Amino acid sequence: MHVGIALYGAARVVIGQSHVEISIDSASATLGQVLERLIAIYPRARPYLLDASGNLPSYIRVLINNIRPEPDATYDTILHNDDSIALLVAVAGGEM
Repeated sequence: MHVGIALYGAARVVIGQSHVEISIDSASATLGQVLERLIAIYPRARPYLLDASGNLPSYIRVLINNIRPEPDATYDTILHNDDSIALLVAVAGGEM
């Protein structure tokens, strides 16, 4: 299966690309498997994509095929061939 990943924030800077394609030898995979494959290819991205517990950091928002899943995507979220993932950095603050 192939998954396209759009990267934002520090992960984009560390990886040096705004979009990468990941291949996994399976008809489907979890978001965690895709992230681990991405990290295997770009090990310096690990601290930007996973927290100390090995989970998605609370500030990362995941869109799957341009939709934010409800509830939010987790490490166990199932992905399918040709899914498109966006790893967004949540933004907060500003003036009221």
